Amino acid sequence: MFASNIDEQIAPASITKVLTALVVLDYYDITDLITISLPDNYQYIGKVAYLEEGKAITIEDLLEFLLIYSANDAAYIAAMASTGSIESFIVEMNNKAKSLGMNNTTFLNPDGLDQLGHTTTLRDLLSMSLNFIENYRLMAIASKNSFSSDITGIDRIYYSTNQLIDEGFIGIKTGWTSTAGLTFIGLNLDNNRQILTIVNKSKVDDKRITHFEDTQLLYQSSFKYFGNYDSFQSDTEIYKVNNPSRTYAVYANETWRDFVDLRQLVTINFIDYVDGRLKFINTISDKEIKVSESDYKILWEFNPLDIFSIFAN
Repeated sequence: MFASNIDEQIAPASITKVLTALVVLDYYDITDLITISLPDNYQYIGKVAYLEEGKAITIEDLLEFLLIYSANDAAYIAAMASTGSIESFIVEMNNKAKSLGMNNTTFLNPDGLDQLGHTTTLRDLLSMSLNFIENYRLMAIASKNSFSSDITGIDRIYYSTNQLIDEGFIGIKTGWTSTAGLTFIGLNLDNNRQILTIVNKSKVDDKRITHFEDTQLLYQSSFKYFGNYDSFQSDTEIYKVNNPSRTYAVYANETWRDFVDLRQLVTINFIDYVDGRLKFINTISDKEIKVSESDYKILWEFNPLDIFSIFAN
């Protein structure tokens, strides 16, 4: 519906972990059990859960640390469990990205910390997100506002970094670094809409909530400026038939509906009559109406109110 700077190179921050999760599920089922292993000399940097080597963890639990709590160490554990080395996992990440049509993306690490050359675009993140939301297992995890775990030896509740979950945004992932700014991919299914929003480079304020505010603005704008527009409704009179025995009206019988920018001008025109069908076209799509069969010559009288230029709203 709306895009700005969609092909500009940007830093993805922890949104990187979405791709990490997709790669992990190429290797494991969500119920599988692994032993935690980290790279040699791994340093706990950024947001981490301090997951210890040698402990057992299910893939589902690991993905909760990765997607809900956004733990950087969970990303490295996922990489080591999948391919045995970070270098090999990065190759798999980039192969996965290419398979999803992310042709302007290069991943250099599994957690999204700033690294020169670790970049993507909003267009590529959209492709990744559309693939992610098709995986109900990952969406079920991303939509949780918290989870509990005692893997560190203390039973603890870990809360989602997504502060909009209670406002209908059931995913997908937050992130922030000095290069990326505040960034968020949000999915909202309320109000009979499926709205996916992606914001990047939101200002890093003291409360670190501007990416959520920007997301809300995009969401609200979608309702204000975009919606369904009916060129025909099912009871719209399309033409009249005049013959020696009677005159009768023929109606559309089904609605011609498009999802449009309500600010634009929608033009509806009759184009042609071919093989017993009337062909119409508007600014967005086209429509055919089957002409009723008759033993008499048909004289069409079109209703001019339905065939002229109007604003969609």
